[in-house]
Amino acid sequence: MNQPTVPAAASSFRRRHGGHAIAPAVPRLGLLALLVLAGYLINPHFVSSDNLRVVLLAVSTVGVMGLGMTLVLLAGEIDLSVGGVAVLAGVVGGQFVPGGSVAAVLAATLLTGVGLGLINGLCVTVLRVPSLIVTLGSLGISRALANLLSGGQAIFPSKLDGFIWLGRGYIAGVPVPVIILIVAIVLALVATRHTVFGRALYAAGGNPRAAALSGVNVGGIKLLVFALSGAAAALAGMLESARLSYIDPAAFGGIELSVIAVATLGGVSLAGGRGTIGGMVVAALIIGAMNNALNMLGMSSYLQQIVTAGVILAVVLPDSLQRKEREA
Repeated sequence: MNQPTVPAAASSFRRRHGGHAIAPAVPRLGLLALLVLAGYLINPHFVSSDNLRVVLLAVSTVGVMGLGMTLVLLAGEIDLSVGGVAVLAGVVGGQFVPGGSVAAVLAATLLTGVGLGLINGLCVTVLRVPSLIVTLGSLGISRALANLLSGGQAIFPSKLDGFIWLGRGYIAGVPVPVIILIVAIVLALVATRHTVFGRALYAAGGNPRAAALSGVNVGGIKLLVFALSGAAAALAGMLESARLSYIDPAAFGGIELSVIAVATLGGVSLAGGRGTIGGMVVAALIIGAMNNALNMLGMSSYLQQIVTAGVILAVVLPDSLQRKEREA
């Protein structure tokens, strides 16, 4: 008997397990619309172009990291190291700041992110260590190395105009970090929806054994998504450092939880093989718009965390219950 081709096997998996991946985006879009309306009622300035730029800038860092996290989750793994990777990659890149070469800083930062992601992926695929354990350890090691390498001191690349432009520049009135986020979203959408990689990713995350029998290189897929997650974390850290004009070895504390929350709010399953890039993007916009509206109300950051957690639970729990009913 002939084995099914990779695209056929993956398409079959998505028909059986991913058919509802787009549906949850509908109520999330409705929630986003309600938040925009509520923000307008709180303060008409909420829908001004200036404030929308503020919201999108706030979303850009978590959004870029969320793209990498979504790919890892779709593969059935998890990456808790994104905050540490962002910090260490930034500090490594910062070592080239005195040389005055923006290209060297960017290359060192991104290559470090990819390298750390590959190490995580190799530990998961070759050594068979659970990704939860690997990336949790990687988080601590990366943060420690960043502090050792920097001496616990921030690095100030303020003289590198090209670097600062990445965080503060504009193209046609749109902030550069937002443009980079949009480009990354488009690339991720094309990769997951219109390529063999995307079909293999959903198959590998949903049923690794069946995917392997169908010819999918499951280990290769997981190694690649960890590398992409590392690159996304490094890019996000670089954009934030450029916006703030300093590279902080103590930055991004707890951001991995925010990134995972955005992905799950967007409908990405922690079990793998279910969810979409589009859902994650809508969820990031929901969190960004909600935090902005709460800031306008003068709500403390602690209350904002409670409200945000409540909204995530209110959206995610019904989806989880419906999914269990469909699978029963």
